[in-house]
Amino acid sequence: MAVTDAYATAATYRSLIQKSDTGEDAEILVDLTAVSRYIERRVGRFFTTDAANVYRVYRATDLSNEPKSLFVDDLVSVASIKVDTDDDGSFADEDAWAATDYELYPLNAADGPEPAPYTRILIPSWSTKDLWGRHRVEVGGKFGWPSVPAAIERATVHLTGILRLETPRATRQVNIGLDRVEETSRQAQEILNALINAYSKKSLF
Repeated sequence: MAVTDAYATAATYRSLIQKSDTGEDAEILVDLTAVSRYIERRVGRFFTTDAANVYRVYRATDLSNEPKSLFVDDLVSVASIKVDTDDDGSFADEDAWAATDYELYPLNAADGPEPAPYTRILIPSWSTKDLWGRHRVEVGGKFGWPSVPAAIERATVHLTGILRLETPRATRQVNIGLDRVEETSRQAQEILNALINAYSKKSLF
C-alpha cells in the first residue's frame, strides 16, 4: 500500500455500507482517499508505509533526562543511521551505524495485537556510540505504520458514507467539503474525536 492510498478500498466500502452497485467505485475511491488525507491532518500522522526506504533528517534535542534518545516520525524499519559529526551538512562522508549501536523504541511495538510504529531511537549501554549531541542525524528507512489499524479503516468508510449521504449516520443535507461534514454531523465529530483520542501523537507512547 502506497502512502498516498486510501485506508479502505471501494469493495470494503460497499461491503460495510451494504451497497452492491460497482458503477461508482472510481468516485468512491476518490472520496475514500480524500477522507484518508483528512484523517491524517486531524490526527497528525499517516497510517500507510513507505514502499521504499526514505531518508529523513533530524536533530537531537538536549533533553537532560533522555540524552541518548532521538525522537523520530513513525518508523517501521531502519536501513541506515548516519550522524553528521563534522557538521559539514553532508552525510556522504559519514559511516552508517552498526545495528548493535541503537535500539528502536517502544520495544516490541510491532508485535502486539495492533502493530504500531517505533517513535524513538535509543543509544543503549552496550553501544560503541555515546550521545547524539547537537549534530544532524539522517535516518533511512520505511516510515509510517506496519499496517492500517482496523479502526482507521472503519472510520474512513463511515466518514465517507456520511460525506456521500449513503449511511444512516448522514444528515440529510448537502455537505460541501469534509470540514462542513464534521461541523454538521454529530456522528462524524464523534468518530473523529475518538480517532484523535486514540491515535494522535500526543496519545501514543
